[in-house]
Amino acid sequence: MAHVEKEYIVREVSECLKNGSGLMVANFDKLKVIDIDSLRRNLEKKSAKLIVTKNTLLRKALAEVSYDGVAQFVEGTTGLAVYVDDPVGAAKALFDFSMNHATFKVRGGMVEGELIDEDRAKELSELPSRDVLLATVLMRMKSPITGFVNVLSGSIRGLVNVLNQIGENKSSES
Repeated sequence: MAHVEKEYIVREVSECLKNGSGLMVANFDKLKVIDIDSLRRNLEKKSAKLIVTKNTLLRKALAEVSYDGVAQFVEGTTGLAVYVDDPVGAAKALFDFSMNHATFKVRGGMVEGELIDEDRAKELSELPSRDVLLATVLMRMKSPITGFVNVLSGSIRGLVNVLNQIGENKSSES
């Protein structure tokens, strides 16, 4: 590979890393191309991108964007899953893929500026997705208001029932 090509690849990978929020490093030794393409498609659904290139070029790109700590995970057949906004979705996609492929293994990554290992990445994949967490928070915020409205409407409903009973009693007496 020519020197110019290598510089171009490092620049492209660095740009992708700068645009992403974080990354996960995985080993995908002895996987078929069709399986890797399947993983790529699943990651794209989660707003993530799979980058596969030579380790020396990956290390240079990681150094350019100050992800030097991640370089410890770059050995052997390595791929980077760079996500934009949802680390949980990317982690879930990687660990779901690893269940069906014995040679695939998540090594670690960088999430919210923090270096994580395989165990922390596994914990991250077990969390609910961002959308589910947001829905839960909104539901919890809404529930006191809903309860208050129900209490107020219950009092009014009770008053209406008492007035209906009085009206029925008066109409039956006449």
